[in-house]
Amino acid sequence: SLALAGIMAVSMLAGCKDTNEEDNGNTEVKPAPSNAVSVMNNADLGITFDNDTNFDAALAAAAKKAAHSDVNNAKYTITNIGKGDVFNEFAKKLDVDANLVACDKTSDIFFNTVTDGADKGGHSKTLTALWMVEANGLNEDAAVGQVADYMKKGLDNQEEYPETVKLADGKTYEATYTGSVSIVTVNTSDKGETASAYYIAVSVTQTLARDPMTQV
Repeated sequence: SLALAGIMAVSMLAGCKDTNEEDNGNTEVKPAPSNAVSVMNNADLGITFDNDTNFDAALAAAAKKAAHSDVNNAKYTITNIGKGDVFNEFAKKLDVDANLVACDKTSDIFFNTVTDGADKGGHSKTLTALWMVEANGLNEDAAVGQVADYMKKGLDNQEEYPETVKLADGKTYEATYTGSVSIVTVNTSDKGETASAYYIAVSVTQTLARDPMTQV
C-alpha cells in the first residue's frame, strides 16, 4: 500500500505542470530590463508614470499567447494590437475597469473629449493600450519612446490629457493623470526560423478633483 501511495503521489505531481508553458511551446517571454517608466516620464506628457508589478505580470502572461506568425510580422515602427490571442488574454488579466482599447481613429487612450474621461467630480477613468514592435536592432528605451511619441503627437493634434475638464453639467474640474508602462521581449521559433519583438503596454488613469473650479 505504501508503494502504491508513492506511485500515485508522483503521478499527481506530474499532472501539475503549469498550463501556461503549454500555450505556445516555441514562445519565450522575458521582462525587458528597461527604463520604461523614466522614458515615459521624460516625454513630458503630463502623466506621472510609476512601476506596477501586477501590470507587468499581466503583460508577461498575455505575451505567452504570442504565436511565431505574430512576432515574425512585427515592424520597426509600433503597431497597435487590437485583437487576437495576446490582446484577449491581456484583457482577461487586467482589472475590469482597465478598459483595454484598440488605438485607432475611433478608439484611443486620449482624454480629449468629455465622453473619454471621468464623468463626475472625484471619479477616475482608465484607458489601456497594447503595442508590438520588432526587437532586432532596437533597444527597449527606443521601443518605449515610439509609444511616448505617439501619445505626445496625438490624433488630430488635440489636447490628449487636458489639465481641466468641463463636464456636461457645465462645471469645470481639474484633472490629474497617472500611468503604468510595461515592456517584455518575446522570442519565438518555428521550423528553424526565429523572431523577436517587444510587447509594450501603457495604462493611463484620469482623476477629476472632487470639487469644481471656482468660476471667475
